[in-house]
Amino acid sequence: MTSAYILIQMNAPDPRKVMATIRAVAGVKQAHLLVGPTDCIAYVETDNLESLGDTVVALRSVNGVVSTD
Repeated sequence: MTSAYILIQMNAPDPRKVMATIRAVAGVKQAHLLVGPTDCIAYVETDNLESLGDTVVALRSVNGVVSTD
């Protein structure tokens, strides 16, 4: 099992809609809005590093996500 915390920056008029999409991405176990330079933190669990990479790519493709760290 591989796990990671992913910091997410968003640019969306309604971040709640983006959060709903983020939470639906395979591997995302939790996602929370934050206050400050980072808009969201997501906790991800996957089977291996390759699938973790797939999850990060899926998060980056969510409409409203600007970047991940």
